[in-house]
Amino acid sequence: MMATAFDTGGKAHVLAGQCDCEGHRHTVSIFHLCAEGCELEADVDWPGATDFVHLQIDNSIVMNGKLVWARGRRAQMRFFGQIHPAAIAKLHERAVA
Repeated sequence: MMATAFDTGGKAHVLAGQCDCEGHRHTVSIFHLCAEGCELEADVDWPGATDFVHLQIDNSIVMNGKLVWARGRRAQMRFFGQIHPAAIAKLHERAVA
């Protein structure tokens, strides 16, 4: 099997982030980061699926997108653009495993 920028070697990488959603800023943990989106865990319950969120990833990359689902403190975000695979690989190197 060929390794890609998305291959985490079986480890669950966790990145820190800040997310602005419906007028509130949430501190989040970011999981399963890929070019198209990620999963988020906030410090409080999410209001539900939301059409616009602004995410700052590890104090380095800012992405806009929407929450496609939210259950309790967990949510899945789909980006309006994509993150380059090399940038994802660099973030994974700095992530807390």
